This record gives sequence, structure tokens and C-alpha cells, in this order.
Amino acid sequence: MVSIGVRVPRRQEEIFIPGPIALEDPDKVWGRDRVDLRRLYSDYPKHMNQSTFRLVFTFIANQRLRDLIKRYFRARVPFWRPATFRPYLKHAKPFLTRLGEFYPDLDSFTHLTREMIEPALNHPYWIDQTGAQRPITAYRRAKMASFLDVMFTYMRLHDWPEAPVRPLIFPEDKIGRGFRRPRPIPESVLAQLDAHLHLLHPYARNLVEILRVVGLRAEDAMHLREDCLDWDAAGDPRLRWYNHKMKREGRPLPVTNEVAEAIKRQRELVKEIPDHFGARYLFRTEYGLYQFESLCYQLTSLSKKVPLRGPDGEVFRLRPHAFRHTVGTQMLNNGMSIIDVMTYLDHRSPMMTLNYTQIYDETLKQKFKALVQSGYATGGVALVALKEQLDRGDESELDWVVSNLRRLSLPWGYCLHHAKAPKCPYGQNACFTKDNGPCHKLVTTPDHAPVIVATLEDLKKSRGIAREKGWEMYANDLGDQIDGMEKVLSELELPAEERPHNRRSQPAK
Repeated sequence: MVSIGVRVPRRQEEIFIPGPIALEDPDKVWGRDRVDLRRLYSDYPKHMNQSTFRLVFTFIANQRLRDLIKRYFRARVPFWRPATFRPYLKHAKPFLTRLGEFYPDLDSFTHLTREMIEPALNHPYWIDQTGAQRPITAYRRAKMASFLDVMFTYMRLHDWPEAPVRPLIFPEDKIGRGFRRPRPIPESVLAQLDAHLHLLHPYARNLVEILRVVGLRAEDAMHLREDCLDWDAAGDPRLRWYNHKMKREGRPLPVTNEVAEAIKRQRELVKEIPDHFGARYLFRTEYGLYQFESLCYQLTSLSKKVPLRGPDGEVFRLRPHAFRHTVGTQMLNNGMSIIDVMTYLDHRSPMMTLNYTQIYDETLKQKFKALVQSGYATGGVALVALKEQLDRGDESELDWVVSNLRRLSLPWGYCLHHAKAPKCPYGQNACFTKDNGPCHKLVTTPDHAPVIVATLEDLKKSRGIAREKGWEMYANDLGDQIDGMEKVLSELELPAEERPHNRRSQPAK
């Protein structure tokens, strides 16, 4: 049938078994060419399809080479998570298939050379067992090379007689797709999603309401227990959960009343559902656990049906992990520190959390650009020059300002003193007095007014005390600062179009 272009449906290899799978002797499991990893692990992700844990090695024609690859995969059982085996085998499949076609009698890697592997490593496609042609993207080629490098290195380090005698994979083979930044869901899409949540399956709706607020990984959310909802000393709801990636209990997370209601609704849905795993999972079904594929299907169907439009006007494809990216980005945008976000998301290291700052910086850039162009801020020639650059479409100076904005931020505004310029000799005390008035590099907005007003009141009190003590020079200095602050406040009280935007540096009188 394949020869005439008809794809033959795959035969069901095993009957679906709800609940846990009985463990077996590893020798017996690895003696088969179709390995079910659930027979080796008592703890595996219950939300994944059973095919995720099934390894099929029959595509390797040479039996001895097949046994060698199986031996390597077996050696990784103590170190790999159950759901990672199949992707690794998928990465290696095009190479091993092509290598078997070129060298059908090859039963080890001992005599393998770079010249022998390059045609298999760099081929643009491969033919699977159904006869279909599968393209090999640069990303997949890099994944394939990375896997092979690790496997060959492991065999050499452990003195396997079948190991290559020399390195065969080079760094340039592993260059694929560049780093991908976190991709939060745009606010406009979230608003559309909120308006159509009722169209989702009840399980998917409750999951989305949890993911939107808490930002858990899908695996952690779908393995929540019925007793996951807790209450703190103040009576506010919080979520108890388990971090499956880090293999540890997560810190209880504060949640909204809407999340608490979603959990209560889900409890009602599973009240009569059999507990196959004996773990009282919140999202259990009659067949085991609610499947990750089902959640993805629900989100994709909703996006197409409504449809949910992204900023570009195209249908926006929702992915469960994007909710985690969204929560992390929103926390940074709302002023939370890197450490706070790292702790909340339970990241392994700060480097993972720092990825979110790239999104934050882009958001900050757009906000500051809008601030400059709107006339909302008041300032001097530095602000005027920046606005003129932006009007010409030149954002080079803006990029520098935003990347240094945390350092440039003052309680009463932003200082646009460039890093390449000589260091400001006056410090913050001269912000309101340097140019016989406010410094021409100081940018203030109405948001800074409360701080300026509070500081102004303190300065007036200090000036009064200085005059009583007869400290005229000190009182005059305070008076200059007071005059500068009052000038800024008077500028902020004007309509945006009437504010002076050309405050210039003036020589001292």
C-alpha cells in the first residue's frame, strides 16, 4: 500500500491500561525492541500520552548495532527523566537510519570516521518506516549532533569496545536555532481569552484559570492533589504544589479567590471519578489523568474558533507554557525583583529568571518611548535631543537609556547623564540647582510629583531651622533647591503641550 502512495495506519501495539503499570525485570524489558519505560519507573508524568514512554528500536536494521544503542539508553535510566528518552531517540533516528543504509554491516562505532558520518549527518531529509520523506531542519540537525556527541563521548569515557576511537562531532555541527526569549501572551489576547473561557472543556477552563495566576509548568499543575488549596494565617488562599522538574515541594504560592473557586469546581468534577493512581489527583479522569495533549487541543481549537487574534491580526496559538512566561514577565513589569520572581517560579538558578528581563526591557523601552513622545515628561535639552532622535526613527540613544534606566532612576526623576560623558561632579544634590534651576538632564513626570512635594516640605523645615540658627549660607543653599523643585512642580502643573521642553544649561551668575 505504501508503494502506491497510501499511508497505512499504525496498528495499536498495546491496549491502554488506566492507572499505574506494573514494574518488570529490566533485563526482560530491555530484551524487547519495543521498550515501555513505565515498566522501569514507578514515578512518571501521568499527564503524557502513553506513546511518550514507548521506545521503538526496530528502525535499526543491524541487530548488534540495535543492541548497542539500547545498551546506551539503558545506561541513562538513572539520569534521564522518563519523558526525555523518546525525544533523544527521535533526534538520533535520521542519522542511524541513513547510516544503516550506507553501511548495513556496521555493528559498532569503532571504525567510524568523520568522512563516513558526514553524508548521514548533513543530509537534508530522511525516509521513515512508512516511506514518507521527513525534512531535517537546522534545529533538528543540531539536536541530532548534540545527542551523538554526548553518546559517543560516554562510550569512550566508559571504555566501551564499540566506542569511536576519536571525536567525530565538532562544535559547528551543534549550531542550530538561536536562543529563544520567553514568549508571554499579549494583554489583548488575554482579554479575548477571558471573554471566551466558558467555551473550554471544564477541565481545561479550570487549568487555565490556575495557570494564568500561578504560572506553574503544565506537569506541576496537572499533578495537583485535591488537597492543594490551603489558607494562610490571614485567611487568604494559597496553593501547595510539587516541582517535578526539581523533584521537591514547591513553596506555597498565594492565589486569588478566582483560582480557589476553580479548584473547588474541579473537586466537584472528580468527586465520583475512580482514583486509579491512589494519589487523589485533582485532574484525574476515568482513564487516568487529564492529558496534556487534550489541554493543547482545547486551547488550539478555542484560538481558531473564536478566533483569538494576536497584535499582528493573525490567529494566536496558545501554548500552556506561555502562561508561565506571562506570569514571570508581568511580575517584573510590576516592579518585583529578580530574586522575588526566581523564588516564586522556583527556578533552578538566577540565569533562568534573567531571560525574562529581556522581555521586561523591551516593555520598558516602549513605555519610556511613549513617555518621551507624549509630552508627559518635562526636562531640558537632553530630553529634547532624545525626542528629536525618536521622531527621526533613531532609537540608539533610547536603547542606552533603557538599558541603564535602573541606574539612572532617582526618587524625583530620571537623569540622562550619559556614561561616556565626564562623571557628574555635583551628585543628586544639584539636580534642582545646577543650571540656576533644575538641571537640563533631569527628566520628571507627574508620577514623581509626590516625592518632590514631600522632599520640598522637609527642605522648607530645614531652611527655617537654618535661619533661626543664623546659618545663612546653608539656608541659601536650601533655598536654591526649594526654588528648583517649585519650578519643576509648576512645569508639571501645566498641560503637556504648554510645558517647557528646552531647559538649557546656563552659566552660573
